[in-house]
Amino acid sequence: MNKHLLVALPVVAIALAGCQAAAGTVATGHTVAATSQPPTQPQPQPSGPSRGSPSIMIVGDSITQGSAGDYTWQFRLYEHLLADGYTPRMVGPYHSLYNNVTKTEGDLSYADPDFPHSNDAYWGMTLLREKNAIGGIVATYRPDYLLVLLGLDDLFWYGVSQPEMRANLLSFIDAARAARPHLRILLGLIPPDIHTESSRSFAASVARYNQTIVTTAARLSTARSPIAVVRDGTGLNVAADTWDGTHLNANGEVRIAAAFADVLAARFHLGRAYPTPFPVLPTGPLVHPRLTATAAGTGKVKLSWTLVPGANDYYVFVKDLTQGNLAFRKLTWPLSPAKEPWTVSLLVSGDKYVFQLQACKGTDCNAFSNAVTITAR
Repeated sequence: MNKHLLVALPVVAIALAGCQAAAGTVATGHTVAATSQPPTQPQPQPSGPSRGSPSIMIVGDSITQGSAGDYTWQFRLYEHLLADGYTPRMVGPYHSLYNNVTKTEGDLSYADPDFPHSNDAYWGMTLLREKNAIGGIVATYRPDYLLVLLGLDDLFWYGVSQPEMRANLLSFIDAARAARPHLRILLGLIPPDIHTESSRSFAASVARYNQTIVTTAARLSTARSPIAVVRDGTGLNVAADTWDGTHLNANGEVRIAAAFADVLAARFHLGRAYPTPFPVLPTGPLVHPRLTATAAGTGKVKLSWTLVPGANDYYVFVKDLTQGNLAFRKLTWPLSPAKEPWTVSLLVSGDKYVFQLQACKGTDCNAFSNAVTITAR
């Protein structure tokens, strides 16, 4: 979920909280079921339980799946458990990111791909659909732990009623348990986002469903198949911890992973609580664009650059050395990936210029390109 309303609407024409709606409009901060079918499933790799290498399946929508260039909160949780001496087996039918720039599935540009990234999470997943699929998926992959963060799209995009949400949650739990009677289930509360902050009615709807999660977990939890509630929205700052008002940046990933890790430790004695204080991590694209500049006519320079995973905007910085400008000036409007290459005009012939780009994902801007110097014709 993201930071400022400007990201959830016009500034970034990316699949903010979920993908684009079926009609092709830009999403406004929530994960949306952009396709009627989930991405193609790879071949299953069933695995049995083990104390030192617990089998974990994470179920969720775009907040969990992540998009191009992300680490994902699954990575943060895996690394935490690994540091505690476990070798978790992360299982499930899906293993890729969503490309928020091209609006396609199957992206593998993880910030760090060296971790088991199988799960049951994809852009636009709903509880409405997953309640019918989870039994077969659990039967195939046989997880010991089911970590669930689901329901946002049902409420925002489809307006599923509270009684339906409750019935769907019960069906989901029943189906998962029927396939794996000793399954341990962690139900995450829907975290805040730009719409819970801007709409009282939607915030109330989320609050009611979160209360349903709490009461359902308390009523259905058993010694054989315990259910715990994860208050993953606690401490999540929409502006600081998301890149578009809905989807997590690196710091948001840590907070969600920490919430699940704390419940795994306290309720199931799996690992330790996530260490605090949380680190403050760099956000935005991590890969640096590679910039080149060539003369393109009188007073014109053509800028070309390598595209960065997840970057939906690029800001141009320029300084005119001949005029004695020692500090870069940031041009007002960002360039989309489709603008590459881009020609700068109205330059002073004979002046020496320095150009640099900065890549942004939503409102998180980070990696700068190399600086290039060129004399305008």
